[in-house]
Amino acid sequence: MANPYDPQAPAKPDYFGGRNSVLSSARERLRKAIVQDQSGGLLVYGHRGVGKTSLLHKIIDIANEEFPGGISFCRRLSRTISNEELYVMLLEELQAQIHERQNLIEKLRKKGEDISKVKALSIEIDLTRPQLNNSQYQLWKKAVKHIHNAEFILVALDDADYLSSEAIGELKTIVENVSQTPVLLVTSGGIQFEKRLVDEYSPIARIFSGASYNLGRFTLDETKEVLNKPLVSQKTSWEDSAIEQIQKLTFGYPYLVQCLASASYLDNASITKGQVIQSVEKAVDIGKSWLDHEIPTASDKDVMYFLQLIKLDKDMFRSSEISSLGVPSTYIGRLVKLGILKQISRGRYRLEKSPMVAIYEGLKRRLTNDSTKHP
Repeated sequence: MANPYDPQAPAKPDYFGGRNSVLSSARERLRKAIVQDQSGGLLVYGHRGVGKTSLLHKIIDIANEEFPGGISFCRRLSRTISNEELYVMLLEELQAQIHERQNLIEKLRKKGEDISKVKALSIEIDLTRPQLNNSQYQLWKKAVKHIHNAEFILVALDDADYLSSEAIGELKTIVENVSQTPVLLVTSGGIQFEKRLVDEYSPIARIFSGASYNLGRFTLDETKEVLNKPLVSQKTSWEDSAIEQIQKLTFGYPYLVQCLASASYLDNASITKGQVIQSVEKAVDIGKSWLDHEIPTASDKDVMYFLQLIKLDKDMFRSSEISSLGVPSTYIGRLVKLGILKQISRGRYRLEKSPMVAIYEGLKRRLTNDSTKHP
C-alpha cells in the first residue's frame, strides 16, 4: 500500500476524520435546504494547517453522496477577488456542474445503465450569450431563479480572506436572495477572518450565526480516527502508544499529525512508539516550510529555552518550574510574546507551540544535543 498520509495535499474524503460537530451542522443545513427551502451559511476559520481545505472537500463529498439532489462545488481563492469577479466565478462553476451532470447522464445512457436516480440539471436562459445591461450579479440571480431540478446550490469558498470588502458584502446577498432554489454558503478563512466579519461586516456575520467554528487542534480521539481511517482492511496498524506519542509531539495540530504519520508509516507492520520517535527528524524535514513560519523572530536563546521546556514532557507549568530550567523570570514574558507559552493565570502557563517546532528550530540552528533532544 502506498503511504496514505500526505501533509502536502488535502485529506481524501474517505480518510477524513474528526470535526464531527461541523459535519453535523453541515448536514443539518443541507436537510433544512431540502425540507424547508432554507438558505444558510457555515463558517470555518483557524490557523494555517488546521485542515480547512480538507473539511470543505469533505462537506462537498457529503453533499454529493448523501444529498445528491443538489449542486455542490468548491472554489479556492488565491488572489484578491472583487464583487464582480465573485459572481463571474460562481457562474462559471454553476455552468460547469450542469455540463458535468449532462455528460454523466449521456455516458450512463450509452452504457445502458439506469439513469433514473441522476437528476438532469438545466437553466432556462443561455448564460454563454452576452446579456445586455445585466451585471454579473443580475446574471447570477437569473441563473439561480431559472435552474431546474436542483434542490439546493452549495457554494464552498476556501481562503475567503482574499475576498475584497465589496465581495464580502455580497455574501449576505447570495444567501438571502429570494429564490426557489436555496443557496448554502460554506466559507473558510484564517484566524482573523471571523473577527473581520464581526468587526466590519456584522450584518454578513449574521448569516453564519450558530454555524461558525474556530478549528483548533485534534483531540486524541480525533487523531486516532485520522490515523486509522486510511488503514481499514489493511495489514498496517498503529499501536495505541504510537498514536499517543504522535499526539504528544504534534499537540494535535492536523498538519503536523500528517507529517509525523507520513514519516512513521511502515507497510504491513504494526507501527510502534519507538518508530514514531525515530521518525521525528524526518517529519520536521517534511514540514519545514510550515514550521519555518511558527517562531520566525525567535533567537537562539529562545529556542534553547523552548527545547528545555519540552524536556519536562508536559504542557502546563508553574513559573517556578520554568525558572528551575534556568529561564529568568523576566524572560517568561518573552516566551509568551513569541506564542510559545500562554499565561493561564498568575504564575501558571501553558505550552502553545508543538514540541516539533522546537525540534525543527533546534536542528536548523544546530542547537540540538544530548541534553536538548526531544523526549
